[in-house]
Amino acid sequence: MISIGFMASHVDGGLYVFHDMYQGTVVATVILYVDDLIVFAQEDLNRHIKEHMTKRFRMHDFGNVSFYPGLTIKCNQEHHTIDFDQHSYICTILAKCRMDESRPVATPMAIELHKKKPDEEACNQTVDQSMIGSLMYTMGATPPNIAYAIRVFSLDSHDRSNEPMVYLKRQF
Repeated sequence: MISIGFMASHVDGGLYVFHDMYQGTVVATVILYVDDLIVFAQEDLNRHIKEHMTKRFRMHDFGNVSFYPGLTIKCNQEHHTIDFDQHSYICTILAKCRMDESRPVATPMAIELHKKKPDEEACNQTVDQSMIGSLMYTMGATPPNIAYAIRVFSLDSHDRSNEPMVYLKRQF
């Protein structure tokens, strides 16, 4: 990507951007994921990028992207918009945690999570941490209040009673 004029992102090793040298604006973005790439650019530049890439690598063009791990992508060329959502991934983790039949509730953040008392049974650490990990994956596109709650739950997850599991499930 760098050899054809892209700059690597300092934040994400799989993100590359191409700037218009006169205006300094980003005119193309490429996301690399394992052996796939997603190109966001105007059609002529998109074609140019693909030509350069096919000279160096064996490639197949699968057309417009509609899914990226954990994200559904909807491109509206008429309105020049790209919408992302995590509905599919969230439904998957709800099913994994056996919460797909749960009904939505208001989700206040707990003020204090209780550590387990010496005679109290601890939460199932594997289940607890798996649920937290699944929620953490959503944090890139999650409202900050949920990201904060996930952070709080992940602290001391090895030394908690079962009570906070109720609060964690409310986040789901």
